[in-house]
Amino acid sequence: MRKNISLFDMLQGKDYNKSMDKAIIERLTRFSDEEKEILAGQALRQGDYTLSDKFIVNEKKLLSEGKQLDLRLHTRFVDFPEHGHDYMEFMYVYAGSVTHVVDGEQITLACGDILFLNRHIRHSVLRAGREDIGINFIVSNDFLKQVFRNVRSDPIMSEFITRNFAPDSEGEYLHFSTADCFPVRNLMDNLIYALAKHMPDDTAVLTQIVSLLFSYLSYYRETLRSGLRVSSPDTRLKQAVSAYVAERYPSASLTELAGELGYSAEYLSRRIAKLFGKNFRELLLEERLDAAARLLKETKLSAAQIVEAVGYENCSHFYRLFRQRYGQTPRRYRRGDAE
Repeated sequence: MRKNISLFDMLQGKDYNKSMDKAIIERLTRFSDEEKEILAGQALRQGDYTLSDKFIVNEKKLLSEGKQLDLRLHTRFVDFPEHGHDYMEFMYVYAGSVTHVVDGEQITLACGDILFLNRHIRHSVLRAGREDIGINFIVSNDFLKQVFRNVRSDPIMSEFITRNFAPDSEGEYLHFSTADCFPVRNLMDNLIYALAKHMPDDTAVLTQIVSLLFSYLSYYRETLRSGLRVSSPDTRLKQAVSAYVAERYPSASLTELAGELGYSAEYLSRRIAKLFGKNFRELLLEERLDAAARLLKETKLSAAQIVEAVGYENCSHFYRLFRQRYGQTPRRYRRGDAE
């Protein structure tokens, strides 16, 4: 069983990271002003973190001017409420353990674990005790773009970063158990030291360290303990509608879909219009026309057979719709003629 290190042992440099500067260890373990206020009975001040009523932690609130990456000790002695970020964050547990809650699931990070959270995810953190030292790394979007150029060929982290920047992506986390992976632990020590000591040419040094960290995490992929993409209700509904239309377009109907999803047809119609910017009939028409176009190119079925296969009965009406979408009649489209 992994041993939890007491603050006393940490401060003495015993049985733990003997290479870490003692002043840095003291900084990591002393109570912050915020923690002193919480212990005195004051509530967490969300305004110190966010500009949003939805509690989206803002990088400008946490990064001093000119900084693109920094560390911040996780606030102990209080349940940290559910929140999101407008940047990618990762936590490294320096001692003890810290438990996050994502979509109702508890993720307990042990000493040496790393948790990456993309900018689309929301999570809360359960109350941490005196000996639980979690270090949050605030990664500005500009800094992350620099790192991405160095790790774009690494399968795990590059894909995670890509989805982080995608505007309509889902919430996602990656949990690495790296206590027994010396190269990663060593890089984390170097990253903490560089940020705490404000080394010359910070950006260049930090970019190299974080790029190497991401590459090592991809290389030591056995340390990836778990990962999850958390879809919002809107995302899940959008996926369900898209899947239904793609699979059942010849006979699809709003009434049938509403029944399968447990909604009234009127309510689902409004939700679809809001999510897609078009109504159900328009979605279905696009899918049927695209299917017809594929059949024209990939099969020898007659136009009349294709019209029936995609769910239409009136050929002349279908031809008119096809020409509006593709600028050609089905016959010319199949031959590849220019109109």
